[in-house]
Amino acid sequence: MLKTQFPKGYSNMELAEKTCLIVGASGAIGRAIAERFYAEGARVALTYHTQKPVADFRDSPAKRLRLPSFPLDVRKQREVRSIVARVARKLGSINVLVNCSGVLGPVGNAQAVSATAWRQTLEVNLFGGFYLVQAVLPFMLAASRGKIILFSGGGAAYARPHFTAYSASKAALVRFTESISEELIDKNIQINIIAPGPVKSRMWDDLRASGSAGGPKALEELRNMDATGGVPPERAAALALFLASDRSNGLSGRLISAIHDKWEDLGPRIPDIMSSEAGTLRRVPFN
Repeated sequence: MLKTQFPKGYSNMELAEKTCLIVGASGAIGRAIAERFYAEGARVALTYHTQKPVADFRDSPAKRLRLPSFPLDVRKQREVRSIVARVARKLGSINVLVNCSGVLGPVGNAQAVSATAWRQTLEVNLFGGFYLVQAVLPFMLAASRGKIILFSGGGAAYARPHFTAYSASKAALVRFTESISEELIDKNIQINIIAPGPVKSRMWDDLRASGSAGGPKALEELRNMDATGGVPPERAAALALFLASDRSNGLSGRLISAIHDKWEDLGPRIPDIMSSEAGTLRRVPFN
C-alpha cells in the first residue's frame, strides 16, 4: 500500500486516513476536489478519460501532488471494476467515491439529434455512475462505511429543451441516487448528488461550440457566464468535502445545490431532513 506523507497534525484533518477515488479529475470541478481532499489528509487517487491528451493533464493535481492517476472510460464496466480494484490495492479500501465525469451530449431539437450520441450520453452520465457505484460498494460494505458523491446538472430537476440527452441522464442519476440510498439506509453508507451550478468547464466550451442549437435560454446562460465568470469550482469542492466528511453522517439520497442551498448549516438538521422530502425529486400533485 502506498504511504502518503502529510505534515504534523494531519490526523485532525477531515479526511485523514480515508481513501478517496475521484473520477473525472482532469476537469475543473474534479481538480478542485482533488486539491481540497488532499489538503484535508485524504489518500487520493484520480482518473481521467482515456481519450484526453496526456499533455492536458500535466498540470493536474496528479502531477503536482504526485497522486496516483489512471486512465478510465466509465462506459466500460470491466475497466471500471479493474481500476477500482487497483486503487483499493494501492491505497486501501475505498472510503469515498466522487464521480465528476460527464458529457453534455447532443444539443438541438430531439427529432434532429443523433440517436447514437444520445445513447452515448446516457452511457457516460448514467451507466458510468452506476458502474462506479456497483464497483465500490463491496469495499464499503465490507468496511461498514462509505460516502458516494455524484454530480447532477441543469435539467435534472426541471425541463431543459434542446438538451434532452443530458437532462434525461442527470434526472435518472438523481432518481438512482434516491433509490439506492434506501437500499443502503442501514449500512452506514451515504450517497448524495451535487448540482454545482454554472462552472466554467469543458462542458461550457461544448455549449458555446453548439451555437444557437441550445436555444435562446442557453445563449443567455453563456452571456451571464461571460459577465460573471461563473461559479468557482471550489464551491462544489467545499460541498463535496462536507458530504465526504463525518459532518454529513446520516444525510443520504439528496440532491444538493452548491450555490442555492445553505448546506453549511445542514449538520444539526439532518434528522429532520431525512424525515422529509427536502432535496428529493417529487411530483407536484394537481389541485
